[in-house]
Amino acid sequence: MLKQTLTVAALAAALATPAFAQGSTTPNAQTPAPMTSPSQGAATFIQQQQATDWRSSKLVGASVYGADNTKIGDVDDVLIGSDGNVRAVVVGVGGIMGVGAKDVAIPFNALNVQRKAGSASIDKITVAYSKDQLQNAPNFAYYQASGSEQTTGSAPGSAPKNNNSK
Repeated sequence: MLKQTLTVAALAAALATPAFAQGSTTPNAQTPAPMTSPSQGAATFIQQQQATDWRSSKLVGASVYGADNTKIGDVDDVLIGSDGNVRAVVVGVGGIMGVGAKDVAIPFNALNVQRKAGSASIDKITVAYSKDQLQNAPNFAYYQASGSEQTTGSAPGSAPKNNNSK
């Protein structure tokens, strides 16, 4: 019996040794590889926001004004392409307090975003379009995956809801 107990204890100690080694606080002998340029296949990291960069948290909810200084709507969403570039902002146009508004995607390069002096906040976003032009623009439709795995919460046979997960 004693021989079996000692064997089990020795086996347990041998199996636990690698676990103790992983939890060690001594520095690892391997050093991380240095960062390389994107042309070498590794990512580089951005360390600071530039004055010309816009945060999505500042864009979403901001009011958009037409060339005649009339409020057109609010930025509801930001579309980012698979290439990493901002493609457009989705603006809710028309309606009253968002009710009855339609979504229009305006190309990001069509926006003139002005920063408040000495602030990270947006002062004003303007576009060359009028409110009438945007109300007559085509509706923007969010991507809806096809297939039975996606549910919209609507009853069979009814129109699917806009699955706008913001």
